[in-house]
Amino acid sequence: MSPSLKTYRVVCYDAANHAVTADLIDATSDQDAIAKAQAAGFGTKCEVWHGNRLVAQLEYERRQA
Repeated sequence: MSPSLKTYRVVCYDAANHAVTADLIDATSDQDAIAKAQAAGFGTKCEVWHGNRLVAQLEYERRQA
């Protein structure tokens, strides 16, 4: 039996802390959702939510070209 998928929301913010994107991802666990959000590179500052529960806050350094 395969694990059931849960829907997570990934909300990303700009430098002024305004939400600029909100995407849905399906994952089998919190750790899977975090890994998928990191792999997708949604933004520089994002939150992963499952329902009304904050799962993780992700921040990335901007890379200079």
